[in-house]
Amino acid sequence: MDRVHKGYLQHNDISPGNVLLHFPEDKVSEVYIGVCDWGLASRVCETTPSRYGYPSDEARTEAFKERGSFVAPELWYTYGKPNSETSLETLRRRHLYTQAADAYSVGVVANMIWKDEDDFDLFKDTAGKARFAVALKELTNPDPKSRSTLRLVHATLTAPPYNFQIPECCYRIHI
Repeated sequence: MDRVHKGYLQHNDISPGNVLLHFPEDKVSEVYIGVCDWGLASRVCETTPSRYGYPSDEARTEAFKERGSFVAPELWYTYGKPNSETSLETLRRRHLYTQAADAYSVGVVANMIWKDEDDFDLFKDTAGKARFAVALKELTNPDPKSRSTLRLVHATLTAPPYNFQIPECCYRIHI
């Protein structure tokens, strides 16, 4: 996703159902990660409004139960009557998809994938695992202004002590 963001694009719909994992039989220690369902993607320069506005708190709560944990908090809102400060049209302009919202979703999914990981080759020690967890946790900061970026987390995880290898592409000939 960092590569996508560098291209001034954002996915706008990161969730476990849109993350593909491929475990090649001939390389048992590797996993290839891909992202699918680009139907809601947009360019960073576009002002794409959130689709998580609801006419009542009850409706928003029900929707949140279904999808909430993967969606950045700043994308959720309850709108009011037309022609008011809280009208749907007014709030749609204030609740826009951003790369920070994408980063939040990536952080939630990454934390789900890695939370119980204890691979010694990956973490080396308890302190390494803690630093890794902090890097991912910073993506899910509820305040988008304080939230880490995918670029920063990518730089952290590809530098020592992790030295993660980032593939040139996500596509393989023999899948």
